[in-house]
Amino acid sequence: MIEPDQQSGGSRPSAAALGPHSFMTALAEMVPVPVIVFDSVGGIVISNRLATQLLVVSPERMDRRVLTFDGTDLWDVIEAKRRSGELLFTEVSTRIRTSANRSVDITFVVSTLGGDEGNAGGVFAMAYDAPDERDLVGQHPHPLDGTLFPQGLQFAPIVRLLAEDLGADAAVFAEIDPDRPLSARTIAAVQDGRALEGFEWSLPGTPVISATGKRAVTVSQGLRGAFPDDTWAAAEGFDSFTAIFLTDVNGRRAGILAVYSRDPIEAPEATAGMLRLFAARLLPALRHLIGDRSLRESEERYSALFERSHLPMLLIDPASTQIVDANDAACEFYGFDHDDLTAMSALQINTLAPDDTREELARAANRSRNYFQFHHRLADGSVRDVEVYSNPIAVHSRELLFDIVHDVTERHRTESELERYKQQLESLLQRRTDDLMRTNVELQQTTAASDAFYENVGAEFRTPLHTIIGFSDLLVRGMVGDLNDEQVRQIDMIRDAGRQLAALVDDVVELSRLQTGVERCEPEEFDLAELVRSIAVGVRPTAEARQLAFEVTCPESAVEVHTDRNKIEQILLQVLSNALKYTSEGAIAVEVEDDGATVTVRVVDSGVGIEASELPHIFDEFRHVARQVSGTHEGTGLGLAVCRRLAHIIGGTIEAESEPGKGSTFTVTFPRRCVEADVP
Repeated sequence: MIEPDQQSGGSRPSAAALGPHSFMTALAEMVPVPVIVFDSVGGIVISNRLATQLLVVSPERMDRRVLTFDGTDLWDVIEAKRRSGELLFTEVSTRIRTSANRSVDITFVVSTLGGDEGNAGGVFAMAYDAPDERDLVGQHPHPLDGTLFPQGLQFAPIVRLLAEDLGADAAVFAEIDPDRPLSARTIAAVQDGRALEGFEWSLPGTPVISATGKRAVTVSQGLRGAFPDDTWAAAEGFDSFTAIFLTDVNGRRAGILAVYSRDPIEAPEATAGMLRLFAARLLPALRHLIGDRSLRESEERYSALFERSHLPMLLIDPASTQIVDANDAACEFYGFDHDDLTAMSALQINTLAPDDTREELARAANRSRNYFQFHHRLADGSVRDVEVYSNPIAVHSRELLFDIVHDVTERHRTESELERYKQQLESLLQRRTDDLMRTNVELQQTTAASDAFYENVGAEFRTPLHTIIGFSDLLVRGMVGDLNDEQVRQIDMIRDAGRQLAALVDDVVELSRLQTGVERCEPEEFDLAELVRSIAVGVRPTAEARQLAFEVTCPESAVEVHTDRNKIEQILLQVLSNALKYTSEGAIAVEVEDDGATVTVRVVDSGVGIEASELPHIFDEFRHVARQVSGTHEGTGLGLAVCRRLAHIIGGTIEAESEPGKGSTFTVTFPRRCVEADVP
């Protein structure tokens, strides 16, 4: 008999227990997963140390049992399968309530044990997989690990034992790259009782490729027909195959344990169960092998990075402040050879007080800071400004600080110079700003004085000019007596000269105001088409009196603009005045176009035109273009110059195209919304 152990909740052999029970108990303790053995009526006769986590007090039996999350006894689930004849290396998956009061999904491998004289025997249950609790299955150390897998991790004897126990012709244990699931590295392989040295197992073409998402794969017979590309099976005449996958700590496939046979598999469940037992025993060693290689590769990468880096790197013991190691770049930077530098303390190269240096090392060690700015002393006594990136690292089970040192002395010197130049520039800029402010005030005063001057000069000119023009009109109309024809002609010349001089004064005053920059765009919303039509009403009688056709072309819908109405009107009146002045026959046309963002007004005439040599200068001030029409005069030479400045004020342009004898086209283009421009 096996008596329950009251402290562990499991069972231990009593003094009277003999043979099979003792062997079974020892075997259960060897397996690194929970193992429970039930007798024929459901009593727990054996449970290993790991199974203790699965034993809880049953309210019905008042002893420790394995219960599912809803209180059902695991024995009841197993008994139902045994009655249906399914219990021979069968998987039973259910959610188990643990002694820590957690619910865990566990898959058991369950098999019946033989009884006496045909009576039903007990049941063997092994919890080989618990996806939600990786610390429950396959993670616990075992006393036999050091002897079963000594230095060098010799797996071949275990694989040979597996093949012998299953009566298989070949067995292979391979590591799988989780990132390349069809790439395998053979750890151990046997065939016909002997180990295969240098054997490389190729997974493509094997049944493994059909096992996506599965934990196991079995081909009971017909292997060569179902998988003709399995090169090993084809060469050796294997007819059946069984494999179990092993996972890493993250649940990804990390290895595979497989067997090949030339004969069909008569008991697939038993074969798979045996494979699971061996896989569970090999899993810790495989994970150790993978972890050890990963650590070795990591150290090799670190070593290569450390030695070959052009940046100074140090390994420092935060407790003792000793410089444990330094790369060639660090030795070159500090000016010490490797032996001297690694015999020094971090206190010797840092200009901080010793207590402050120890405090900063402690901050780096506990990860509260990883970036520092220090002053480090070199072998020649000079001090350099450095930035240090420091992080803890475990090297050969020793906690050290891995420091990367950047020399920023020149950068700091440059930054200081830049700061000094910045301050000088700001001071200079402030002085220049003050000068500009004073100049601006003076300019405003000068502009105001200039405006007043031009206004006064205009007024002084206009008063006598209006007197001359007024009395000339009186004389011509005979208000002071009869005049002969010659006298009338002479007085007309005086009146025309006065009018021309008055127009010149007006243009000069207007141009001076525009040049000072005091004139600004004063926008308002209006319909440009309506403005053009109203201007045409005033111009049309003059054109008809001179027997000129006058046409206006505008869009039917309103052309809404937001700009300076008076300046647009002033420009159009000046351009139309020039068209009337220099067109003796033919027609004058005004065209309005709207493209959405800008609007365009064209004034087209059939007048005398402008010579090509004169065309570039028609908008210059006081530029008289040589084009005469009978009964007209050249004007002041300022009208088009004023138009150009007005167009610039509203953010637009005015351009001219002409051909002598065929007429001219003046095009005014401006944005729908006024944008003030700098007037040159």
